[in-house]
Amino acid sequence: MECGIDAPSRVKMKMATLNIGKEFSIDPVGRYYSDSDASGEKFREEILRKKINALSENEKLTIILDDGVEAYGSSFLTEGFAGMVKYGYITSQELLGKIDIQFSDEDFFFYKEKVIQYIKEAKYNSEEYQSTK
Repeated sequence: MECGIDAPSRVKMKMATLNIGKEFSIDPVGRYYSDSDASGEKFREEILRKKINALSENEKLTIILDDGVEAYGSSFLTEGFAGMVKYGYITSQELLGKIDIQFSDEDFFFYKEKVIQYIKEAKYNSEEYQSTK
């Protein structure tokens, strides 16, 4: 129990989860719908965007990268994550504040860093989204 006038307030952060390997594909590949059935565009438009929009104000989305997935290509990661910013759905800062990227396999640290890099480099609302479906 904390006492005193300067005790920090505790805001409980709720968590939602997105397991890419179980909820999307064990073989996420390609940038556009036209590239594959497990493209970054499909992931963003049909999974990630809906999950982010469903979050409450004090909720984060835990994204599990490695459960059944062997690897990611830069085109998938760029379109899937940075596309959220590029098409004006959410700012880089807001998106990074809403997601918590997790993995068990240390090899996936590289992909986590790439996701963060691509999101930070994306220019908010710099392109109008046109589906390739």
